Amino acid sequence: MALSTDKLMQIALDMAGWHTVPGDCGIYVPAERVERLLVGLDIDTGDLLLARELGYDAVLAHHFRGMEAELTAWQVYTRHIELMVAAGVPRHAAEAAVLDRVEAMRVAAHTANYNRVSGAARLLGIPLLNIHSPADELGRRAMQRAVDDLLRAQPEATVAEVCAHLNASFAEFQRAPTRVAVRMGSPEAPAGRVIVVHGALTNGGADVARAYFEHGVQTVVYIHIAPAELQRLHQTAQGNLIITGHIASDSIGLNMYLAELERQGIHITRLNGVVPP
Repeated sequence: MALSTDKLMQIALDMAGWHTVPGDCGIYVPAERVERLLVGLDIDTGDLLLARELGYDAVLAHHFRGMEAELTAWQVYTRHIELMVAAGVPRHAAEAAVLDRVEAMRVAAHTANYNRVSGAARLLGIPLLNIHSPADELGRRAMQRAVDDLLRAQPEATVAEVCAHLNASFAEFQRAPTRVAVRMGSPEAPAGRVIVVHGALTNGGADVARAYFEHGVQTVVYIHIAPAELQRLHQTAQGNLIITGHIASDSIGLNMYLAELERQGIHITRLNGVVPP
């Protein structure tokens, strides 16, 4: 069975329950018939040449570097507001937690070389698209379900037990060279209320984690955090921060999406960091 690049995008949106293509996704070189798809977390020109050499019909990137979505991806960061409000953070506090970083991202977008990879795809005639936050949203939901299942069965679970349960629940964590880690707080502390924060472009840094901690969340799960932001968080907040690992965590939601494509008959080859399910 062959699918168009439009259909590949629509499947991701449908799985996430979204109606519009978010700013961190795009179709750069469309195709009407895709049967063999090369997929990587990060794609560069060398991967496009590899796809052409090996006869793939299209290339799917997760991240958007070197593609036009790099100009609009910052819009997705505001989704942190929706996630925080759903977790009980007052809207005014949620908006304040993202304000500075959104503005910084808007300014930084003007420095992006947004045609580096997509331009090469056009020149080579290689169909190319990227799907970012819809896949991350699938991963967020899956990780949150795993945490919620543990806490329903074991309300007094410790932070270390949350880490162990996440690791046991996903083959991607088990197969990755990184480990789920506690970067703030105590592994022996009760986890309390745990919120997985993912699917909003990137981690929320110190400000978003602090907003959760100040409004009833004892443990925040990020997939990564910058060292400087972690240092700020240690200085300004109290709580537990679990880091699950960028590549393994991105692979969870992406593999859920790719499994649906495989179910519909698409041949998938994973490379560039996609941890197999």
